[in-house]
Amino acid sequence: MTIRSRQGRMRGRRRSQDGGLLVLILALVLALVVGSSFRKAGGRSTSVVLWYLDASTRELVSNPAVAKLPTRRVEQVAGIIDLLRTPPADQGLATAVPAGFTAHRATLLSGGILDVVLGVARDQPPMGFAEENALYWQLVNSMLNLPGVRSIELSVDGRPRGTFLSFVKTQRELGANEVMLDKGQLVDLYFVGRDGRYVVERRTLPTGLTRSQLAFQATRALMEGPVHPSLVSPLPGTEVLRGVTVSGRTASVDFEESVLKLNMGAQEEEQVKNSLVLTLTRLAGVSRVRLLVGGNNVEGLFGHVDTVDPLFRLDGRLEEGMALAVYSLTEVDGDKLPVLTVYQQKQALMGRNVMISKSIAQLGNPPGGDASLVPHGTSVTAMVLEASTGMLRLSLVMTPLPEDQAAEALMVEQLRLSLTELPSVTWLQVGVNGSVAFLPGGYYIGKPFSR
Repeated sequence: MTIRSRQGRMRGRRRSQDGGLLVLILALVLALVVGSSFRKAGGRSTSVVLWYLDASTRELVSNPAVAKLPTRRVEQVAGIIDLLRTPPADQGLATAVPAGFTAHRATLLSGGILDVVLGVARDQPPMGFAEENALYWQLVNSMLNLPGVRSIELSVDGRPRGTFLSFVKTQRELGANEVMLDKGQLVDLYFVGRDGRYVVERRTLPTGLTRSQLAFQATRALMEGPVHPSLVSPLPGTEVLRGVTVSGRTASVDFEESVLKLNMGAQEEEQVKNSLVLTLTRLAGVSRVRLLVGGNNVEGLFGHVDTVDPLFRLDGRLEEGMALAVYSLTEVDGDKLPVLTVYQQKQALMGRNVMISKSIAQLGNPPGGDASLVPHGTSVTAMVLEASTGMLRLSLVMTPLPEDQAAEALMVEQLRLSLTELPSVTWLQVGVNGSVAFLPGGYYIGKPFSR
């Protein structure tokens, strides 16, 4: 009895141990499954830099963030797209990522090449070049942050290899948008030449600035003075500048109260006003400038300049069609720089096509003493202005062409400055003698040129 009882107890104990082990194994398996599911759903927190668009200027803007990314590549890409589709609130950011944009496949190849195949909704409306280009670089720049990724190859289901949606040509991108990260942002600063005309110096400012920061840095650069010693800045030194803010389409320049003690002649004051307004209204999304002192409106500045109302570029005559702003070339300290000439019109120019044709004709006939790399007799064979993006697509026939790449670049500068002065034109895409990629000297014109 005792033995049986012992054996019975032993058997019972053995069954209890076996059952406990089984329960333990099941619990471990369940924990692994739950943990795996959690990681798949929530992902691991990873520091990334996401790229959006400035809501006003439509320039690319980097935005550091911490994202929870799954382990599967296609889900990582899908997660990035979802984050890009909804910009952070209250930061002035926008996106070009449409609602139906999805990740179909994503494979990390040898060498860190991430091959991504995307899909778009069937009812996806067409995009212009500027918007499509922004979408492309939003995706590329952001996906380069994924772990182990050194380069990106993007394609879209149903599109030929090497094309994105319509206009943008794709290739293996080894780094983020070079224009944004390596070259900075180019701005046009208006200084005064010896003859009293306004000469443009291009200046490179840091990227990633807000609209207000960009306007502030441009104003500071203007007040610090030109590179060429033969040019002057009519503005006083930077010590009288309190700050610059941009709200809507208005840039407000705030001066210290000490600016009221400065004495200037009427001509100098006019140059201060024009230099400042011409510079700031070249920035994307800025159409008027308000001058403040100590954060408050004042009736006058420097003695004569009326500052009660906002100041418009060339007093609004461009929008009225009563003036054309055209840029020829003047020699300054051995360099050829763009110089502004305003041509008054006896009657208002009606229609954008007329303004474009007249601007091109005037470029070929510079004022006496100036030069132009846009030859006389240049003709327009096609022009299309996209109202939604402000992109002017222009085809020109011209001969002779500039002799080298540097001269070609300067000719395109003349075209860019002159044609983006026209109302509603913020981008220029130009073709010359049938070429939409390279000019004979090697200058690349396949990209859009911004105002």
